[in-house]
Amino acid sequence: MSNTKETPSAISTFNFSSQSGGKDAITRILQAYGFSTRQALCEHLGVSQSTMANRWMRDTFPHDWLIACHLDTGASMLWLATGQGKLLSESSEEKGLTLRLKEITNGVINEPIFVRFDSHLIPVEAAAPFFVKFEASLYLVDEYHGEISDGVWLIEIDGFASVRRIYRLPGGKLRIENGPASFECAASDVKALGKVISKTEQVA
Repeated sequence: MSNTKETPSAISTFNFSSQSGGKDAITRILQAYGFSTRQALCEHLGVSQSTMANRWMRDTFPHDWLIACHLDTGASMLWLATGQGKLLSESSEEKGLTLRLKEITNGVINEPIFVRFDSHLIPVEAAAPFFVKFEASLYLVDEYHGEISDGVWLIEIDGFASVRRIYRLPGGKLRIENGPASFECAASDVKALGKVISKTEQVA
């Protein structure tokens, strides 16, 4: 009988005893959820920013967050843990892509829920798409934080969120279309949260 012991690498392709690789894993979790900031992930997972900062700085592997992400989004555990393979398995892709759905109530964006959507209906150039329900319409929005150009946007003014058509004017000004309540303001007064890709209206 041989007394030769198997090495960990011979037993498994995963090094489960390792606690490093946290930054890369958290980055993949952000991608799977479609979040652009770690703060958004904190809010979804219900953890403090200090907890996130500690794990990020220490490069601590987030086993519990990977499991939650897998259950929420259907993302492959292999991909979440190692970056190998595809974000979604073939069976998950057939079921659709998991996107956040946010609803605006009285100018406040509520906590998102997750819905499945056919990935073939999302433009390939969309970096971080999500849905917004606002005034009886459903908008597909690509998250964006930057300068606003002509188009329909998810915006925030004085802490109140809305979806509006906007035109860029000379002199650093914007025209916000809102029927009789349309107005002009400085571009610095408007915070861009995302640009609308498509709109679905509810038929009465």
